[in-house]
Amino acid sequence: MGFADDIRAFNRKIETQERDIFTGVVDLAHESIVEGSQVTGAPGQPVDTGALKGSWIKSYPSKDEAVISTNVEYAPYIEDGRNDRGEFTLRSEVGGFHSLALTLASFQRIVETVTTNVVGDESGSATGGNA
Repeated sequence: MGFADDIRAFNRKIETQERDIFTGVVDLAHESIVEGSQVTGAPGQPVDTGALKGSWIKSYPSKDEAVISTNVEYAPYIEDGRNDRGEFTLRSEVGGFHSLALTLASFQRIVETVTTNVVGDESGSATGGNA
């Protein structure tokens, strides 16, 4: 195997890792919003009928773009924990308020977690490894 073959193999490895990190970040962010996550501290969606929890979808407008969304009209009120008449009382035994906000606030932690899972700690010195 020559140098050019080594470069092609390396590029394939990087492209595969990049794609795995991208899809992993989307999957973990979606899970954080819907189910909750220890990585982000998000509680997930509260469940009354399950309509809101089941409505969150992942879509991919392009190969480098993902969107996590819901079309449920009351989703912003559940996220904020209140409506125009005052505070909601959380009646669900699972989930809670602010899952989207907590997921967004912890986005870097999501990226770091997924990257470590995909690539491992190959950097060594960047995280205090042996010099």
